[in-house]
This record gives sequence, structure tokens and C-alpha cells, in this order.
Amino acid sequence: MIRINLLGLKAKPKPTASRKQLVVFAALLVVEGLFLFLWHQKLAADLAEATKRTKDASAKIDDLKRVKQSWEQWQAEKADLDRQTQVFETLRADQIGPPMMLQYLSYALTPLDDSPAGRDEARAQELAGWNPKWDARRVWLGAMRQTEQQVTFDGQALDHEDVAEFYRRLESTDFFSGVEPGLQTRKVHSELGIRYVDFTAKANVSYRAAIEPDQKPAEATPPAGAPPPSGPGAPGGPGAPVGGKPGAMNDSPASGPLAAVSGEAKPSAR
Repeated sequence: MIRINLLGLKAKPKPTASRKQLVVFAALLVVEGLFLFLWHQKLAADLAEATKRTKDASAKIDDLKRVKQSWEQWQAEKADLDRQTQVFETLRADQIGPPMMLQYLSYALTPLDDSPAGRDEARAQELAGWNPKWDARRVWLGAMRQTEQQVTFDGQALDHEDVAEFYRRLESTDFFSGVEPGLQTRKVHSELGIRYVDFTAKANVSYRAAIEPDQKPAEATPPAGAPPPSGPGAPGGPGAPVGGKPGAMNDSPASGPLAAVSGEAKPSAR
């Protein structure tokens, strides 16, 4: 017999809103977890890279520190070597400087002779700012005293212009600097009855010129065939004895004005 179900089929329950929210929330959790995992991986890679760079930088800093220590040690050794060299050069200058300075004074107070070499010297002196026609026998030194790095000259001259020429010749060498003219007094020689000037002068003295030749350029171009002006002790110009070799004193009678340089000698009239 056929039965007819008049009540109809039982309806399936529909999903509620709370279940949808749970599904969505679970999906968000999965996505967030995946995002956090990927972010953690990226941060871990960045940290490893930063750690590697830090180690490399630390290694470079250590290398630079070693280089700096080596450089500072080299600088200290170089400074010590420079000080030793300075001491040796000072001792060498003090050894050979005084004779060369006296040689220069002898040359500055030696008149030129009328010879080809003397005429060449006259042209060189003129280029150096000297008066080559000046008679160096018009000035003679009575004493020269050195105190530390300063030297004092006591001398006599026939006129004030002769003293000025002597000062000019002192200033043209690297041996003397800061020449300070002193008192100049007119006197009359008691025996000869001639008028002369008693003068004094002070100057700073340095013997470095004996081991460091003058490198200053010439102020003027010498004429053809004439030797250019040169530093103290160099041949063929102011600073070399006339007719002699560099380093050798001129023993001619004309070098008499320097005879009293080494002591408190009385002036001898010319």
C-alpha cells in the first residue's frame, strides 16, 4: 500500500552567522601566522646580514687600529730621528760655521784688486747690492763678541757712510739677521789727528748658512760673462775670498781689518 507523507521532508539547518565569523577568523589567523612567519624569516636574514657586516667592520677597525699604532710608532721614530739629525746638523754648523763666518767677514772687508777676477767680483758685488767701489780698508773691527745667538761688533770707520756699507754687507748674508745699528760717535785720533767714527752693532747669528747654501733667487740677471752673486763661501761671488779657493782664508795684507776680530784689540788707523 502506498503511503503518502503529508508532513513533507525535514529541512536541513542553515549555517548561522557565528559559524561564518569563526571561519573568517580562522582564515585571518592562518594568513597572519603565514605573514608573521615570512616576516620572521626576513628579520632573521637581515639580522644575519647585519651581524656579518658588524664582524667585517670590527675586523676593519682592528686593522685600522694596528695601522694607526704602526703609523704613530713610525711618527715617533721619525720625530726622534729628526731631532737627532737636527742636533747633528747644529753641531756640524757650530763646528764649521764660525770659520766660514769669519771668512765671510774677511771677504767683506777685503778691497778688490784691479784684475779680471777682481772686476768679475765687482760686478757680482754690484748685483748683490754692494758698492764695489767702496774701499773696505775704511772700516776695521776692534772686537766681536758672541753671547748665545747674538753677536756684538765694536769697530771704527772713517765716516758714517762706511759704517752703513758695512751694515749692508752684514745683512746680505744668512749668517747675520736683524742687524741693529748701535751708537756712532765721532772721535779724533790722538796721535794721527784724523777724525773717525767709533761704532757698535748687534745682530743675530746663525751658522746654518754653513750647511744650508742660500737658495734665494737672484734679484737681477748678471751681464754676459759675469758670475752671478752667490752665498757665503761660494766661488766667484760675494762670500768667496778674492783670488782664493772657497774655504781658504785670504792671507794677503789687504785682509788686515780683520786682524783684531778675535780679541779686544785697539783700533789701528788707516
